[in-house]
Amino acid sequence: MNDDRELKSYEEDPDDRTAIVSLRELKVPPRKQSKDRHLLVRVRGAELGRVTLLSPERMRVGRSQDSELWLSDDGVSRRHAVLVREGSQYVVEDDGSANGTFVGGVKITRHELKDGDVVQFGPTAVFRYSLSDEGGEALLRQLYDASVTDALTGAHNREHFDTQLRAEMSYARRHNTDVSLVIFDADHFKKVNDTYGHQVGDAVLVELAKVVRATVRSEDVFARYGGEEFALVLRGIDIEGAGAVADRLRERIAALEIPTERGPIRVTVSAGCASLTTSGEKTPEGLISAADKRLYGAKHAGRNRVMTTD
Repeated sequence: MNDDRELKSYEEDPDDRTAIVSLRELKVPPRKQSKDRHLLVRVRGAELGRVTLLSPERMRVGRSQDSELWLSDDGVSRRHAVLVREGSQYVVEDDGSANGTFVGGVKITRHELKDGDVVQFGPTAVFRYSLSDEGGEALLRQLYDASVTDALTGAHNREHFDTQLRAEMSYARRHNTDVSLVIFDADHFKKVNDTYGHQVGDAVLVELAKVVRATVRSEDVFARYGGEEFALVLRGIDIEGAGAVADRLRERIAALEIPTERGPIRVTVSAGCASLTTSGEKTPEGLISAADKRLYGAKHAGRNRVMTTD
């Protein structure tokens, strides 16, 4: 009997009714769309799931900066392959690459692409060629964005950061240039959470991320490294430049006022910077360790500061 009463109570719960949603509110793409979107979807290697729309009549693939499809993989040649539109199809042609171009595991010099073909440039850059409609492309892009983005702050996530840092260090070595890493976090963040609650703590991180996105370049990699810690990968920037970027962020974040029920609060950040050319580090792990060490140095020196040396 008790079970029956509990079931009846559950069934009559007014807060548990199914919401009625207007069809106009649902963002559902039209059912009948022509599959006129030629896509390459990364299925192995860095940036897994990334979607590239083949739009020009001719797309160069390679490590060269002027490639329409730029790949950072070490096994990809500067001029690796070309994608050419012929009528309603795309053709992939090897461009004299060192490690070859493959379709379905077979090395090719020229191949007319068919929906579902697996295309490989060198040993690690593997894509699936897909014919899709606009809705299908949008869905694939949403899935990729969700896979590389921190849900709270909108910054990239740790996995994407790890991939991009490795790629940027490889790029810097090949092009005899520099790359810098900035690791920073909110000072006394635990105290903010303990005093004002986690919702305010989350709001602090969201506002902090907004400041960073409004300050850095589009080519910079901004990621939530973990908890209240964030990281920036700065292509072509030396240690002095990294320190200047970090200090600009520090000043702008210190000027923020985050509203709470008890009135607005302010937060500060501390940052540690390391560059490829001055740190002597050869691996991503080493560069992270160097920047992290300087972050803790900034903390011990009084917080709300940037350190670029040990």
